[in-house]
This record gives sequence, C-alpha cells and structure tokens, in this order.
Amino acid sequence: MTQTFSVVTTWGDQHWDHHAKRSVQSIISQWPEQVPKFFYPDNLAQQIQAPNTNYFTVAKEQPAFNEFKTRASNDEEVKEKMNISKNAYEYDVVRFAHKVFAVLDAAQKCATDQLVWIDADTVTYKPITIEWLNHIAPEHSFTTFIGRPKKGYSECGFVSYNISSPYSKEFFTRWRSYYEKDLYKKLKAYTDCHTYDAVRIQMKEEQKIQDNDLNDGRFLGYRGSKHPFVNSELGDYMDHLKGERKDIQSSVKDMKVKRQDEHWR
Repeated sequence: MTQTFSVVTTWGDQHWDHHAKRSVQSIISQWPEQVPKFFYPDNLAQQIQAPNTNYFTVAKEQPAFNEFKTRASNDEEVKEKMNISKNAYEYDVVRFAHKVFAVLDAAQKCATDQLVWIDADTVTYKPITIEWLNHIAPEHSFTTFIGRPKKGYSECGFVSYNISSPYSKEFFTRWRSYYEKDLYKKLKAYTDCHTYDAVRIQMKEEQKIQDNDLNDGRFLGYRGSKHPFVNSELGDYMDHLKGERKDIQSSVKDMKVKRQDEHWR
C-alpha cells in the first residue's frame, strides 16, 4: 500500500533568517507537492507562499500550550534545574514544548496516513519521493525515529507518526499529558526527546505499537552515536545542521558515510 504523508516543523522568530527560511524553502522545493506542509512560526509574517502549504501559530491553535508555558515558566523547580545543571538546555521544557504542541496540532489537522516532523535546522538537499517516504516510514511501524543508546535519549530531528494507527489518538493523548499534567517532571530531563521516548517505550512495552529505529545498525553496520541523523539513510536526502553549523552544512568530521552528492562537497 502506498501511504500519504504530511510534514511539519516550527521555529522561533529569531531563527528565520539564520536557518529556518532555508529549511522551509528546501521543504517546499524538494518534498513532493502533494505532501501537505504544516509550518508553525512564532511570527506569521515569516512565510513562503506555495501550493499545499499551511501556516499556523502554536499559541493561537493550542490554548493548552499557553497555559503550560505560563505555568512552567514560573516553576521554581524547573528554574533551579536549569540554573544548576551542566546541560541546562535539557531542562528548558518550554523551549522544547513548542515542537511537541506543533506536532499535536498538526496531527489533529492533517488527513494523511503519516505525519513527519523535521527540525527547522534541517535542509532537504535533493528531491524526496513518495516511494522513499514509504520506505523510510513503513506502514507497520507507528513511529520512525533515530535512536541514541549511548546518549540515553533519541535524536528527534526526524520523527514520523502513523496517524492511521488505531493507537494514534492514545499516543498523542499520553504525550500531551506530560505537559498538561506536568508528568515531564518525573523524567531525567525535559526535552521533547525525553517525553517522546517515554510514551513510545511505554506503548511498545504494552505491545500497542511498533517502532522503527533508523540507527539500529542496518546502515552503518553498527549503532552510531555521533550525528546519527546524517549517518543514517536520512543523510541521502537531508542534512541536520546542528549547533554552530546551522547556516552551512554538517561537518565532514561527523560523516561516517562517504556521499557523492554536491551538498557534501
């Protein structure tokens, strides 16, 4: 069966000129036109008009996000963890909640079989086909992701969700509860990766869903821990511009796979 797909991302106002605009342009130009695009900028003036492209703000579409943001921003426990932690970003729950609520909203709006999230610091550098999307996000798996066993939590720069699954609603309801009921505080850290992993692992253990780890060793022959995004099959089409590389490309030093595409030269 050939599945249908939608794609979603979000970005902050300050990221548009630096990397998000480039990411949006690449999605519009390199993803199939029949794939609906759901973009969630903080500033709706940041748009590139194109067919089958939709713009929303998380704050307007998801009132629960605003309530959560106000509560978490004033939470003394969260503030303390951010102040004393070596990796303070791991406890910046409000920052990463934008991404979660964008996915939750797009999952309610899209009418396709699969919803694909990609971070707004990701560049799609060559045309993606529906056939490849069907391969990378197989129907039998509820979610496709990039595992990082040594890191202790997944790399969620690319995640797919099978909206047509009978357990889709339950997954998103559980994920939402980590924010609306402050369940995130029970986890080791508060990023979207941690809350996503918590729900994914719970429902997999309950045998309700299957998942698809693109970093399971099938591509490299081992489970890579450094920049697994570009060293998986995703790197054949996309580059996740992490850290200081957001306006250029991933470092050659990160590459375990030699590719001949112009982007990597």
